[in-house]
Amino acid sequence: MNLPRLLLTFISFGVPCIAYSAPADLLENRFANPPDSARPYAWWHCMNGNMSKEGITKDLEAMKAVGLAGFHQFDAGLEIPPGPVAYNSTKYHELMAYTFAEAERLGLRGGVHNSSGWSSTGGPWITPENSMKTLIWSEVKTSGGDTNKIVLKVPEITKIQQKGKPPEKYDFYRDVVVLAFPTPKDDQYRIENWAAKSLTESGARTEKFITDLRAAPPESIVPSAQVLNLSDRMDASGNLTWTPPSGDWTVLRIGYTTTGVVNHPASKAGQGLEVDKLSRKAIDIHWDALIKKIIADAGGKRSMASILVDSFEVGAQNWTESFNQEFQKRRGYDLLPQLLCLTGRVMDDTETTERVLWDLRRTVAELMQENYFAYFAEKCRAHGLEFALEPYGNGTFDASATTFTADLPLTEFWQEKKTSPLWQWTTQVVASGAHLSGHSVVGAESFTAIDGDWTDTPANLKSLGDWAFAKGVNRYYFHTTVHQSMDDSIKPGMTFSRFGGNFHRNNTWYLKCRAWMDYIARCQFILQQGSYQADVLGLYGDDRAFDNLPTPKEPLGLMNLPGLNADLGGMTSLNDLSVEPNGDLRVTYKGKLLDTRYKLLLVQRGELMLPQNVALLGELADKGAKIYAPRPLRSPSFGNHAEADKTIQTLVKRYWDSGLIHEAKEFSAASKALTPDCEAPDSILFNHHRDGATDFYFISNQQATTCEITAKFRISGKQPELWNPVTGEITTAPNWQALPDGRTAVSLSLTESDSVFVVFRKPTKSQGQTTPKLVYSPLVNLSNPWKVTFDPKWGPKEPVTFDQLTPLNENSNDEIKHFSGTAVYHTTFDLAQIKSSLVLDLGKVEVLARVTLNGKDLGTLWKPPFRVDISQAAIPGKNQLEVEVTDLWVNRLIGDAALPDFDAKTRQEILAGKPLPADAPRQTFLVFKRWKKTDKLVPSGLIGPVVIEQQQ
Repeated sequence: MNLPRLLLTFISFGVPCIAYSAPADLLENRFANPPDSARPYAWWHCMNGNMSKEGITKDLEAMKAVGLAGFHQFDAGLEIPPGPVAYNSTKYHELMAYTFAEAERLGLRGGVHNSSGWSSTGGPWITPENSMKTLIWSEVKTSGGDTNKIVLKVPEITKIQQKGKPPEKYDFYRDVVVLAFPTPKDDQYRIENWAAKSLTESGARTEKFITDLRAAPPESIVPSAQVLNLSDRMDASGNLTWTPPSGDWTVLRIGYTTTGVVNHPASKAGQGLEVDKLSRKAIDIHWDALIKKIIADAGGKRSMASILVDSFEVGAQNWTESFNQEFQKRRGYDLLPQLLCLTGRVMDDTETTERVLWDLRRTVAELMQENYFAYFAEKCRAHGLEFALEPYGNGTFDASATTFTADLPLTEFWQEKKTSPLWQWTTQVVASGAHLSGHSVVGAESFTAIDGDWTDTPANLKSLGDWAFAKGVNRYYFHTTVHQSMDDSIKPGMTFSRFGGNFHRNNTWYLKCRAWMDYIARCQFILQQGSYQADVLGLYGDDRAFDNLPTPKEPLGLMNLPGLNADLGGMTSLNDLSVEPNGDLRVTYKGKLLDTRYKLLLVQRGELMLPQNVALLGELADKGAKIYAPRPLRSPSFGNHAEADKTIQTLVKRYWDSGLIHEAKEFSAASKALTPDCEAPDSILFNHHRDGATDFYFISNQQATTCEITAKFRISGKQPELWNPVTGEITTAPNWQALPDGRTAVSLSLTESDSVFVVFRKPTKSQGQTTPKLVYSPLVNLSNPWKVTFDPKWGPKEPVTFDQLTPLNENSNDEIKHFSGTAVYHTTFDLAQIKSSLVLDLGKVEVLARVTLNGKDLGTLWKPPFRVDISQAAIPGKNQLEVEVTDLWVNRLIGDAALPDFDAKTRQEILAGKPLPADAPRQTFLVFKRWKKTDKLVPSGLIGPVVIEQQQ
């Protein structure tokens, strides 16, 4: 007997030593039959005006049938041939109204992205005056006594200030200030990464915001007392009426223009300048031009639930019309004379220059959060809508603080997750923001792929999805369900160009995967209960003014704490913290005391810190909180800096010198001294939620192999239960032990990429339980012939008999070799008297199988091991077995790639809604081609071996 068959467990089939005869309460019932609120959603992309009523209805009906709760609708271009429905046109709004009506009929909840493309907010209705703006400057060198007329040319935007290449040149410029200063002898010296720190570099990353500690050469310094404001000396043509004093002088004409960045990847009718993120007036213009109309389309229907802002990918801005007034109000001084720092020159000293640029970045971040994200949320709520947000990207805002503006915070994870730290960081920051603000739902754009090659299956995505669950995600938004606007004969049809997992009704297995959706819903239901439990709270300090994306060269927050979970936030959460008598930290958000108790607080990036934040840390330390933080050197801000620095040094002596606040380097030892919440092998991930007196631990085996483990939980006096999210069954743990240290050890048998909830809710005085493991041995090997019936559109018209099971892709018949779709395998077998439990093991299946025995539907198997209990369906004597197997599109696409392609006229007709020509040599049609005729076929069909096993 091979090992996997020996490891058939209580988890897999719900045959424990003690099982509940029926769900006893509402929680159990809702776990077995999850509510719509726990079901996953989809990104629903309509491609470049290719929309149809018929396609809308069929897409939405398919979403409902497969078990989705709703969608976020997008419009995108991505070089897909244009369709007949221009974005934001009358026809577009007619179809949006129809969409909401159909969603309402079906009980689906819908959301809409706030503009065409996925990033970020803009359109052709945004003029340069209302677009994102950046400071630009021109320079003139002159000398004392020079009587030549000084002409300051209109500055031009540089390449480093542009996010990509603007589609056109915009005739838009406004002056801000004219400054003159003595030209330093070394006029080439600049502080490190000055363009990023001043936010003139569009793609600025926060790793470039690290303070330059070099002392500037004296010959490079510009004394602030000698900087002159000559704004009133220049006319509209740039002519400067001014005679320089003695010496060499530099004159700067500083103004602002549009960054020229546009929303992308938008359809042509929906593309235009990105709106000014620092201006509420500009946001109103965008809202009225587009979103107000979409809300009107919905007509108040509940199916219109949210407006979405996707990840921010349109770069930096550093100015708006009222910026200096806002700056002065917030920072306490006039920025205009300090704008010399914008060029990277050293004014007075490096520290002063760094402080001014920090103040610039902080002000931009505050305005963007308040006037873009928070204002968007305010407008959504005024219309009874949720504000959905992916609060990170390359913009000038703080990701942690911005998460708090959302009603529905979302992260994302791509199929490249394990090689990219980006999704690890965004997932931790967004989930943590939800935890710190009391949100129960953490959404995620899920399973995004660079190469949508049709190889995705529920089985090969499960481990990645479980990774997301363990990290805090509890609502998938599948990327992507592309709108299929073409005739039903067109398969696979429309795609999101080369991106995405093709989770739509034209995928072979999409309408067959309800069992996977039920698994997801059960997991999400539990993970939306109660509150996420973490032992450590990490806060990013004030060093950089804001943190918007991870940096490749730096550690990623709090990723590696074996046996512990952590939340990661920003210093704004300091105001929400209180201390329990035992030293645990609690969060109170909007008047509600949240349940999570943090045992340790770690401050990162805190070498520079605002005095009010140092004082708050001190207050928490006085009350017994265990805090680990770098010893702050000074305030990062120029405003009132002398007094601020003095206050900080006083606080450092009081708290760090006394040991009330510990040095950050001591955190590692302190975290290792904590009792693990869940002690398990490194390949096991966990998530812990608590709802009242009930603790739920989600356990995920991230290996593609079976394993036997003992997990130790920081729980005592409660009976461990196993809740199986694949089947919905609840059982008592067959093997567990109360440990002398107060923890509970639970033995688990986990198949490849398996998962289970270990639940503690019922008090017990028992010290444990030991139960022999169920063992199964082969009873019948189904090596007899199989009759296979194919979908006649994609395979043989008549049934084919297989003497033995072999992969379809290895068949000599091209119709079978290149078959894609669903084939039904029929066979019979005899059983003698049935004495114990029986299990059907299908062996290898590509990619999922629905089993029917003697007319009884035993459900769909979508992941290894492909095993199902047949005890209640099997009968003594002859048994009729039917296995419906669905494979991938890949082999059909490879086969069709060897056939003549459609000409341009036919492709255009197909896109316009005509059916596939009756005489077309190809059976498939794609707008984006992925496979070649020389590519290797993938395994397909029921491969086996198929065995019936009996419990010993």
